[in-house]
This record gives sequence, C-alpha cells and structure tokens, in this order.
Amino acid sequence: MSSQATAADPQAIREAARSKEISPWRRLLLRPEVGALFGAIIVWIVFAILAWDRGFVSARGAATYLEVAAQLGILAVAVALLMIAGEFDLSVGSMIGACSVIAALVPTELGVSFWWGVALALVFALAVGFLNGLVVVRTGLPSFIVTLASLFIIRGVTVGMTRLITGRTQVGGLKKLPGFEEAAKLFGADFMLFGAAFPVSIFWWILVAA
Repeated sequence: MSSQATAADPQAIREAARSKEISPWRRLLLRPEVGALFGAIIVWIVFAILAWDRGFVSARGAATYLEVAAQLGILAVAVALLMIAGEFDLSVGSMIGACSVIAALVPTELGVSFWWGVALALVFALAVGFLNGLVVVRTGLPSFIVTLASLFIIRGVTVGMTRLITGRTQVGGLKKLPGFEEAAKLFGADFMLFGAAFPVSIFWWILVAA
C-alpha cells in the first residue's frame, strides 16, 4: 500500500529521480567532512608555498606541526562530538590543568606510582563530564552556561588546592616517581620516520580519532 502511495506521489517521484541524477562524485563532495578535508589541504599548500624554504615541507617540519596538531586534535575529537550534537564544553581548558595537577600531585604527595595519578585524573575527567551532562539534561540550562561555570570552578579549585598543598602552583619531582618513565615512553616518546623524530602523540591522535 505504501509503495503504491509513493508511486502515485509526483513529489516522491521527482525526489527519487533527482537522487538518481546526482553522481557519486557530487554526492561525495556534498559531505561536510570532505569540505573540511579540502580546506585543510588548501591551508597546507599555502603554508608550504610561503615557508617551503624554512623547513615546512621537510620531515622535521612535519613532525613539529603535527605534534601541536595532535595535542589539539585529541581534545578536538571529543569537543567535535558535542558540537555535532549542538552542545558546547567550555571547561576543556580548565580540565586539562586540573587533570595534569591530579596526575602529578597524587603520586608526589602520597608516594604511590605515577599510574595512580593518571587513573585518578581519568576518573575525575569522566566524573566532571558526567556531572556537566547531567546538569544540562536535568535542568535544561544551555551547555554553554553550565560548562562556563565548570570552567571557573575547576580553575579556582585547581589553583587553590595546589597552593594549599604545595605552597605554589607547580609540582616538581615527577621524574623520580615509580612508573613515570614507563608513562613517558608510552605517551611522550618519539619514533624515527624519514630521518625525523615524530612524537608518539600523533599515533594517539590517529587512534582516538579512529
């Protein structure tokens, strides 16, 4: 019955004919991610033309800008998911600082393995993300406002707790902690490629994006 109704509907017939007329190449170009990819390629070409004589197109230059891109790209993956859903998370910057402090402060003050600090930082990040989402869903407040409040709260608590415990805003002595060397190899090592040292964060960026 539904197929007969569709066949009798001129609008449906025109839409079906129009969809058949669109070639696969044009259908590919209409996808938003393809436009972003072409934009990135154009930007790279512009910088390659302007800075080709300063090592931009060399393997070492690629390792330099890919390291920065990886650090931002790992964060951008999660933020992009929220933006696709029409939401925001402005607390990302404060979360980076808070998780870094937790990962460093817990093992140095408690004398435990550095991996405990990493695990607690991950638990803290998940808890704050869950709390932000819960407040947005239950109250109906814009995520912009909720995460803006989280940004200021987390930043203030991070600075206050660090100064209260250590008397300053920096945490030292990480290299002496058990497990730090293994974590550094896993998250901060380099691998040689085309004669240049590429940071392993690029691999993590690709893995998280995939």
